[in-house]
Amino acid sequence: MKKNVLIYTSLILLIIGFIVTYHAVVPKGHIQKNKKAQVYTSEWNGTISSVINQATIVANIDSKQLKSTTNGIFMSDTLTLMIPIRQIRDTFDCSVREYNDDFILIEKGSNKIKLYTQARKCEINGEIREAITNVEELNGTTYVPVDVICQTFGYQYNFDMKLNQASIISDNLEARSIPYKYNYEDEGRVPTVSNQGSLGTCWAFASLTALESSLMPEEPYSFSVDHMSLANSFNLGQESGGDYAMSMAYLLAWQGPVLEKDDPYGDGVTTDGLEAVKHVQEIQIIESKDFETIKKMIFKYGGVQSSFYASSLNSHTGNTKYYNAQTNSYCYIGNQKPNHDIVIIGWDDNYPMENFNADIEGDGAFICRNSWGSDFGNNGDFYISYYDTNIGVHNVVYTRVDDNENYDRIYQTDLCGYVGQLGYGEESAYFANAYTAKEDEKIMAVGFYATGIDTEYSVYICENFQDISSLSKRSEPVMTGKVKNSGFYTVDLDNSVTVKEGQKYAVIIRIKTPNSGRPVAVEYAYNEQTSSVILDDGEGYVSLKGITWENTEEKNGCNVCLKVYTDKLTANQ
Repeated sequence: MKKNVLIYTSLILLIIGFIVTYHAVVPKGHIQKNKKAQVYTSEWNGTISSVINQATIVANIDSKQLKSTTNGIFMSDTLTLMIPIRQIRDTFDCSVREYNDDFILIEKGSNKIKLYTQARKCEINGEIREAITNVEELNGTTYVPVDVICQTFGYQYNFDMKLNQASIISDNLEARSIPYKYNYEDEGRVPTVSNQGSLGTCWAFASLTALESSLMPEEPYSFSVDHMSLANSFNLGQESGGDYAMSMAYLLAWQGPVLEKDDPYGDGVTTDGLEAVKHVQEIQIIESKDFETIKKMIFKYGGVQSSFYASSLNSHTGNTKYYNAQTNSYCYIGNQKPNHDIVIIGWDDNYPMENFNADIEGDGAFICRNSWGSDFGNNGDFYISYYDTNIGVHNVVYTRVDDNENYDRIYQTDLCGYVGQLGYGEESAYFANAYTAKEDEKIMAVGFYATGIDTEYSVYICENFQDISSLSKRSEPVMTGKVKNSGFYTVDLDNSVTVKEGQKYAVIIRIKTPNSGRPVAVEYAYNEQTSSVILDDGEGYVSLKGITWENTEEKNGCNVCLKVYTDKLTANQ
């Protein structure tokens, strides 16, 4: 025993001695400009990285924290911290895209990093350099070396061996994270131009174009507008128009999207039995006229569905005094409400105000993709001034789109989605849905709407629901969190909860939405459009303090918008 302790102590002393030497001779930068990388390496690197990886690694990046146990970070054999590509975007507040397995493009502000996946090189703002650490792929996950990100975006990096922690701090937290001009056309992130023809389907075209753009360039899809506009849960025909709330309900219910080739546009009929090829799990609604957030969402996630007043809606030509056909520029200032949906695919803060047929205050415009065919505008694209009355008032972006095998089953009672709100005149409330397990399953995640900005939530699981009194006997929350924007969010549980076939359980959410007296999203029959709402397909409850509860179907005539996602139990579970 003493001999083993002596050997282990000697090994640790050798490693510490090497680390001191390592920091004395190895330059801080791993990327050398205009010359071949010169890095002092050692046979001890693999041993050191192995020791680091055996314990939990923590990376504190400004106000965010990543851990090896939950986020998958690790130390490479070159002693470079590696971060999964899926963590890069939100951790460093930047845009990240993969192009045909050739390179990864990471952008922040005016800085661009190209990390080539098949060669030990990178491109920093147009200059080719040699990198010491390659992009790696392990078990289907792509990992990115953090050193080049720190150097290019201005972060100070330090690693504390005693604590097994990395500290990554931005040199300038106030630095602009988005460029002054950005266009999906230049980035290869824009879907094919569509033409809605004479039908009132702009809402569906805009929704699916925005969704398609959120998956590009990695996954180019063409989704079926016919299916979205005909196979949803609403009582509206294609000629009657629609809105983003209908798109959200259809997608979040996993009714779609389906492929265009399986249900082509324009024949007035839909194909039965089609299953969604992707599962939409998060849709954010951006506050009215919050242009900076709109731009950031385009930069980081995908096109933003918005709307404007199109005075030439019937002709689809754009022939109106508000449109300059020479510059493909539109601006309406007045009292008319929006009547046409488009997708914002870029912006130009310096686009000249002289290009508009309106007397406006300054420069700047959004670049928008229309659904009037390639003959309109510049191959379907046109500019809408920042000073337009309606652009940027209603905004939706798709921020989490999973493969269709992410969960085995969805439990839901709100096929028409978020129609209205319920509450007690206070910012917080409790709501719950009770479900019966259809087989032996694990509860993996829950999904619900935040009806306003800065919403806080707590998730509780009542594993054995007997009656309404069970809701007051809940234990501690299994998840808590806060979301910045309103919208629909899926919260994955840190630890799944097992339920047996036939077991009745309930999911409870405590929600707090600032400045809202009705923070709970509900579905009910509001008009002819939502007259198909079914109230006897679920068991929803609501409470002010989580003590006294009432059934929403019986008392309020509505369903609670609260979904549950499960996986089947395997034989060895």
